[in-house]
Amino acid sequence: MTPTDSRPGGQGRRGPCLWLGLILTCSAFAQSPPLSIPNPPTPEPPAPAADAAPPTHVGALPTASRYASKDLKAYVESLANQLAIRKRTTDPFCQPQDPNAKPVIKPTTAKAIRRPTAEPPAPLSDIVSRIAITTIMPKDQRFLVGSRSIAQGDKLPLSFRNKQIHVEITEVSARRIVFRNIDTGEVGIRSLNLLPSGMTPGTHTIAAPGMLPTRPNTPLEIESSPSSANGTPNP
Repeated sequence: MTPTDSRPGGQGRRGPCLWLGLILTCSAFAQSPPLSIPNPPTPEPPAPAADAAPPTHVGALPTASRYASKDLKAYVESLANQLAIRKRTTDPFCQPQDPNAKPVIKPTTAKAIRRPTAEPPAPLSDIVSRIAITTIMPKDQRFLVGSRSIAQGDKLPLSFRNKQIHVEITEVSARRIVFRNIDTGEVGIRSLNLLPSGMTPGTHTIAAPGMLPTRPNTPLEIESSPSSANGTPNP
């Protein structure tokens, strides 16, 4: 039974409203997605019993150690074959795996041995020329090496290239010092140059301005007057 409006003209307005609501409801049901039905859960396989037979394949060994009680040797051998050490020729200590393996002998090439060649002995003159002489005293026939005083006739050792040379001072002069090797008799001469560097000894005598060099035939003035000796003329 359709309700009616008590007000005048009320039944005419309610009828279209009911039809409009019915149309909107049907369209909403038509556009809604269908309800998804969840998949039923997959049942888990039953756990094998403790006394059940091990899951083996034809020609294969069980992978679990609890099933290896019947053929333990074959099971251990199958696991050992999977180790990487079986594919190597040496062990972790770089020793050959095969106990019967023979060591590889590498050919050795002969290396040339360089033997040190003996240097020729240096002359005694070259050795004594290296002595740093600081002072020469020809009158005393003595010279100084640093603060050490060495005189003519002294005997002393010279250390040259880790070798001891025993020498004797035979001459000390202003121009040279002579050393003699006591063992071999070799003589070494140290020439002295007392001039500063850059200077050489002159070959001519030095004459001051206004003075004449002495001549061997110049007469000697004896009993000359004082005036002529002083260079003043006689009266």
